[in-house]
Amino acid sequence: MSEITSMFGSRLTSAYNSLRGELGAPQGAVETIDKLVDRIQTSAAVEDRRTAVLGLKGLSRDWREDVGTRAMPSLIAVLQHDAPYDTDIAKAALETLMQLCEVPEKPGKDDLGLRFADAFLETPGPLHSLLALLSTSPSFYPRFYALQFLAQLFAIRATNAQAYIISAPPPGVEGILGVLDPRAPQSQPSGVGGGAGEMLRNEALLLLPTMLASNQDLQKIVAFSGAFEKLFEIIEQEGGSDGGIVVQDALTVIAGLIRHNVSNQNYFRELSLIASIPPILGFPAQLPLDVPAPDETALQFWPEQKIYNASLVIGIVRMLIGGPGGGNQSAMASTGVTRCLLELALASNATSTIKSQALNTLTPILTSSIPNQNLFASLHLAPLVPVHADLEHPNGGFVRLSPRPAVVALVALVVDGDPSAGGRGLQSRAAGVNMFEAFVNGNDDARIDILTSMTAQPMAAHSDAPQSAGAIILSGLLDLPSSPDAPFDPYRPLFASLLLSHLVRNSEHAKKIAREVDPSVSDSALEDDEDKTGLVQLVVGNLMMAAREQTEAVNRAAREGKPSDEEEWTRVMVGYLVLLCTWLWDSPKTVKEFLSESANLQVLIQPITQTTGIDPLVQGLCAFLLGVCYEFNREPGEITRGTLHPILHSRIGPDQFVSRMARLREDPRFRAVQPESFEQDPTQLDPVEDLDDLELWFDWAFVDFWKNHYYTIQRSIAIDPDAVRGPTTASDDGETAAIIMTLRQKLKAQTDEVVQLQAKLAALANEHRKEKETLVAEVESLSEQVATLSTSLQTADSSRSTHTAELDKLRGELETERQKVSTSEANSADHANTRAELEKAQTRVEELEKSHAEDKSSWEERHAETEAGSSSLKKENDQLKSHSDALSKQLSDLETQLAEEKTKREDGEKEHEDLLVLLEELSQKRRKDKERMKENGMEVSEGEDEDEEEDDDNNNDGEE
Repeated sequence: MSEITSMFGSRLTSAYNSLRGELGAPQGAVETIDKLVDRIQTSAAVEDRRTAVLGLKGLSRDWREDVGTRAMPSLIAVLQHDAPYDTDIAKAALETLMQLCEVPEKPGKDDLGLRFADAFLETPGPLHSLLALLSTSPSFYPRFYALQFLAQLFAIRATNAQAYIISAPPPGVEGILGVLDPRAPQSQPSGVGGGAGEMLRNEALLLLPTMLASNQDLQKIVAFSGAFEKLFEIIEQEGGSDGGIVVQDALTVIAGLIRHNVSNQNYFRELSLIASIPPILGFPAQLPLDVPAPDETALQFWPEQKIYNASLVIGIVRMLIGGPGGGNQSAMASTGVTRCLLELALASNATSTIKSQALNTLTPILTSSIPNQNLFASLHLAPLVPVHADLEHPNGGFVRLSPRPAVVALVALVVDGDPSAGGRGLQSRAAGVNMFEAFVNGNDDARIDILTSMTAQPMAAHSDAPQSAGAIILSGLLDLPSSPDAPFDPYRPLFASLLLSHLVRNSEHAKKIAREVDPSVSDSALEDDEDKTGLVQLVVGNLMMAAREQTEAVNRAAREGKPSDEEEWTRVMVGYLVLLCTWLWDSPKTVKEFLSESANLQVLIQPITQTTGIDPLVQGLCAFLLGVCYEFNREPGEITRGTLHPILHSRIGPDQFVSRMARLREDPRFRAVQPESFEQDPTQLDPVEDLDDLELWFDWAFVDFWKNHYYTIQRSIAIDPDAVRGPTTASDDGETAAIIMTLRQKLKAQTDEVVQLQAKLAALANEHRKEKETLVAEVESLSEQVATLSTSLQTADSSRSTHTAELDKLRGELETERQKVSTSEANSADHANTRAELEKAQTRVEELEKSHAEDKSSWEERHAETEAGSSSLKKENDQLKSHSDALSKQLSDLETQLAEEKTKREDGEKEHEDLLVLLEELSQKRRKDKERMKENGMEVSEGEDEDEEEDDDNNNDGEE
């Protein structure tokens, strides 16, 4: 300790002396800064440079502008050259630079921090030096301050810093990622305790989100450098969502890597990391569907930090899903993420906010995804209900209900609320409506199953026997309080109406099944069908009851001076009207059933004409529903379009009709509904905020439906009823309606057929055009080939003339050889064979000449036919080409055979000459022998002399 005190004392003394000047005379700050800068630039000893940097650090607090203006290049030089080898000077230089570049929360245009940050980032070298410190410095503080300074620079000038880090030489980004593993040697600075590596790791986690913001190229580099694996390892080491702020920081980095980055999202899936998500939320990985979720998953402690962490995990899943049909969407079902979110949302004690986020994330997972929809339809789970402390449950808590289909659990959550969360839980119930829509939209089997299960099922109090999904919807739709003092949840019929509207939307078959639903619980087989009341009439009856209760609530509040529950009954009326608007749209049979009770018209007309005491939402919806009845009243009945027309134009009036719908469109409660009204981004939202004070009147599906058809209904009332339906009498009304419907169906079928035929005609025309272009190109090509063949023919004629001359010459040579062979036949038996071969060769040549002449004649005839018949040009050209090839082949064979015959002839002549030479040699030898015999005194006969003379004569003739 005394040595450290002495060391710092000497440094402070040296700095003090530098400040005083040479003779102890005081000097100004600028002179002192210049002197310290000069010492940095000129001193050979690192101790002197270190002291000068410490002096600049002290002056930067009060003389920031002067220090930054005069000392910035020197501080950068120290960072690049001295900092990697001296811990103290690195620490001092980094602290000084951080003070100079510090900016307020909202910096001005001429802020000093911005100016000095720009000076530091003028070239990439200084930032690259910071990255190098993370890998080369052996101590903790240089690396710690380097991370902090990098975070400061990215927060000030992200674009420049990101460009420099992308172009950084090795280790570059890997130097930062290497800090994420506190167990790695480079993360354990020498001389510092084991917590130093974790501190560096935490600083790197804070740096990465700022560094990665809005730069997809840098995000890809970091992801492909192993960031995902390191981050998930940190999360696992910290205990998943039960971990602290470190897990939150790691999840934030993962979210920054995949947000709006499809490449990283696909890479995330390819690394098989989606399967690592359920364990973070406490759910076993790859749990079979027939195995119930463990109690540890359903019953968890949810502190504030865990809520934040779980919310980030759900947000990451939401980012990974992408659009319908994406690869990650299917991976959610196969890796267990879908079931994990279902268990979390429908069978756990999680907070309402977490459940709503899980349901909102399940909405895009289920949209147009058959694997996820099938998983949801086949899954059974056991929801939780809270219990108060009693003898059976001394400490209270939760109990599990018997397993039931997940669809039933979802419908119960939406209609009855979440008992485990307490309160109305509007956030999770609204999210459940969206998820229900994603499940049944385009899924006719699910619609039919739920609609066919809509039968009343009385249940005893506290019964654990599960109802069907349809029965729960029916109960919420029809059950209203029997007395003003009875507890009442107005959202129950509203949400039941929304669920049923999703079941019948855009499906006439579903609307038919819903019309045929029998809500009666009576089992009497003798009950007359005429006494049964359809579901449409029951809904209208409840709408009338809600209107009366609303009026009573207003009067009761005025009479008793108590707060009015008028708004609650208004919300119930809105729910029923939303359902009827969806149900009656483009469904003439449902409109007929609605208008079969004349009193039902009064339910719509009275609110429209009422001037006070009625909510604009109710007025607008009633006007829209009345317009729907007028537009789609196409079935025969007592109330026709002719009946409705004077009501719309005289009793209500077109202006008032349009005004009522316009007020609905402009109402803040209607305009506040957006596609993601209850789908906040989990990564941007406070997950512990209580959102149960929100209100809900509509869901986006109905708002979008209403906006798409608002002008259609507005214009429809201006159409005279006779313009669509000709004048009819009551007797032929049904027949005319049937004819009109048949004609419309035929017209639609014919229109579709015309559209299809037009499309086919366009396709055929395009195909014929392409075929014509192809044929024209082929004709041009064949013409060029004919011209080429004509040229080739001329060349062949010239070659043939030359060839004929050669053949004539060859005949002369053959005749000469024949004469020579005839002369030499007596002297050699081999000459006869040669002659026979030559005769054969001559015969072959003659045959070839004849074949050549025939082929040439045939070719010329076909050529003439080709020129005469252009319509068969392609076929004749193919044949011409074939014959030309054959002719060329025959000419080639002829040349080969002629060469062979010439070779044989030359061989025969050579052999003949050899025989003559041999004969001459024998004759000379014989003479020499006779001469020797004469010289030796031997007798030689005259016959032998005569023979010898004859041989000589023959030899002479042969030579001639």
